Amino acid sequence: MTVLDADGHIFEPEAMFENIEEEYYHRRPVLVELPSDAVPNQANTLWIIDGNAIPKITGRGSTFFPLPKSVSLLSKKIPHEDQTLEDVSARLRGMDQFDIDKQVLYPTMFLISGVEDVRLEAALYRAYNTFVGKAAVESGGRLKWTAMVPWRDPEAAVAELRRASDLGASGVFTMGVIFDRQLSDPLFYPVYEAAGDLDLPICVHLGWGCPSVTSVFAENQFFCSATIPVIWGFTFAMTSGLLGRFPKLRMGFIETGAEWIPYAVNQVRRQYEPPTVLRDPSRSRRGIERNYYRDPYDWFKEGRAFVTFEPEEDVDYLLKHIGEDSLMFSTDYPHGDPSSDETFVGKLRKRDDISDRTKSKLLGENANRFYRE
Repeated sequence: MTVLDADGHIFEPEAMFENIEEEYYHRRPVLVELPSDAVPNQANTLWIIDGNAIPKITGRGSTFFPLPKSVSLLSKKIPHEDQTLEDVSARLRGMDQFDIDKQVLYPTMFLISGVEDVRLEAALYRAYNTFVGKAAVESGGRLKWTAMVPWRDPEAAVAELRRASDLGASGVFTMGVIFDRQLSDPLFYPVYEAAGDLDLPICVHLGWGCPSVTSVFAENQFFCSATIPVIWGFTFAMTSGLLGRFPKLRMGFIETGAEWIPYAVNQVRRQYEPPTVLRDPSRSRRGIERNYYRDPYDWFKEGRAFVTFEPEEDVDYLLKHIGEDSLMFSTDYPHGDPSSDETFVGKLRKRDDISDRTKSKLLGENANRFYRE
């Protein structure tokens, strides 16, 4: 059985942007070091991108996480070059330590929508895709990756999607909200069409995708403005019938746990067919695209929708509602934040209340069906 980690990460190094197009070189991200005693948890480096500091480390609108060369990352129990993918062999040794055969890579710095200029954003994404695509090739097939595309410019996004496909991408990254647009926005239809044609799934990942939402919170940012938008993304995808409109498309919901799925499905069902008898039935189903709508669980059963789960969740409950064919495990390695559990594989293998056949699906078979080879 091949163990496929559905969600790992890279801490993007400055070297990623050394070969950005000349037009954008002077606007490339630059790491700035701060005194280690002036920031939380010794995460004392910041990206300066187009004059803006990312992440914002304290106060309202903060989006804290450590960055390359910070005391926090340098003090981790794994090599810095593993975390930044500047040494692919180091990453593979780290995966071996936790019995991971293959891993799908997601970004870190781009978990924040922090670049207003779409052209600059597209250039940064091209640099990211080139760097990570090369690392995946060097890994001998053990590393997979999700492509970054500039969703707000559909023409450029489709062009980069095709280039990333040629580079070997296994999926397409997005967050639950893209700046001020929901995933159901018709602006994104060309991207969905191209992704379906290229057999690249849409990977809706935790992240601070909506700056106006992020600006509201001073505390609990991780849950309020990074996790919850994935649930919004699911709701809008299901009510708008994206998977019905684009029959080749697959969608996955990543790094938010899975116990919310039954709740969200029930809310979508109530929106589709409200149980009330006080209103005219003809006025029901507001916000539902009736021509393409299907019950959300149908998409899970048919291998069109997937979700990652966390080891402490009630697996029996998830299997009952979602089924054993659409759940994927992930470690979030090497982030080390509340979503992370590098020992997930060992914990799942030790469980005696789950059959070996089901474990095989959860530990890799399902993820292998979701992501493109």
